[in-house]
Parts: sequence; C-alpha cells; structure tokens
Amino acid sequence: MKVGIFGGTFNPIHNGHLLIAENAYTQFQLDKVVFLPAGIPPHKQSMGIIDGKRRIEMVASAIKDIPYFTYDPLEVEQQCVNYTYQTLYTLKQKHETWDLYFIMGADSLLYFDQWVKPDAILQYATILAAVRDGVDTTGLQKKIESIRRQYSGNLEIIYTPEFNVSSHDIRKRVAKKQSIRFLVPDDVRTIILEEKLYTEE
Repeated sequence: MKVGIFGGTFNPIHNGHLLIAENAYTQFQLDKVVFLPAGIPPHKQSMGIIDGKRRIEMVASAIKDIPYFTYDPLEVEQQCVNYTYQTLYTLKQKHETWDLYFIMGADSLLYFDQWVKPDAILQYATILAAVRDGVDTTGLQKKIESIRRQYSGNLEIIYTPEFNVSSHDIRKRVAKKQSIRFLVPDDVRTIILEEKLYTEE
C-alpha cells in the first residue's frame, strides 16, 4: 500500500496543506495520505504552537469528508520532541505493508542534510517535495541530485497550484480580526473563532 505521510505543526491546517496532499495523492497514485500533527517539533519549540489536541481537532475536521485522507495522533500522544526518522521507523514497524512517501515543502528540502539522520529518513520513505506550478525547479533538481548521490534515496517533486498563504499568515489575520474565510476549511474557521484561538499572535 502506497501511503503518504504529511507531517507538520498544522498550526492551523489550511487549504494550502490540503492542496499539497491532494496533488501528492493524485500524482503518485497513493492509496491514502496520513496527516501527522507534530508533538513538539525540534525546530519550533518557542513559536507559540497551540495544544496538540486542538490541532488534531482541526485536522480531523478539515479532512472528514475526504475518504483517502486520515490522521494519526502518534507524535502528539508521545508528548516529547519527535524526529522524522524516529516517526517513520515507528510507522514502518506498525504497518509493515505500507510503502511510505514523506511529504514536505520544497523549502525544507534545501536544508534536508541538516536534519537528524537524513540517511535513515530516506531508508524508510520516498520524499515528495511540494513546489508551486510554474516555479523554476532548476536549483531544486540540483539539490535532489546532490541528496540522491549522498544518501542513495528516492526523491520526487509534487507540483501544486499556487497558494501563497502560511499558517503564520493565518494566525496574524486572526489576531488582527481579519477574515480567514477561503484560506482554511469552514469547519476549521469555526473552531478557531469559537475557541478564540490565535487571538494574541
């Protein structure tokens, strides 16, 4: 079974995340995509990430009507700093029939060699790096070739429609009482407003 693993803080999840997951699913004929909200991300420990339970609630509400999208609370439930190689190893042990495809933004790929145990990550999964349609990928392709030579792994590009909004932008808009309609799924917007999340960005 070909399974996409989409890790991230999802603080909050937004329509750009869903576009990436949808394009990974269709372009690489995945059987499903698993959203994996981060517990305590090693590089974002002081960035005001809200409670994992609430982030899971938003992810669950965002994907509830899409049968090939699901989520796993693994990292949030562990309540400790998680590294990608450890999570992928755990998933491989848990689901021996899964062929893993780890989904990330192309910007993360540019400093991939600074991650903890990049060789192990590529041992456990094929990396799918998301890039916007129409963007020149010459530099990215060179980086991919460099990583392939260094670690002997499989890396591919996901081409996605342009959606130039980040979770940080959404948090800022909420704090300024600006609309986030059409940037996040309606159910996510309802949770943010009703629970008064991100009001002090």
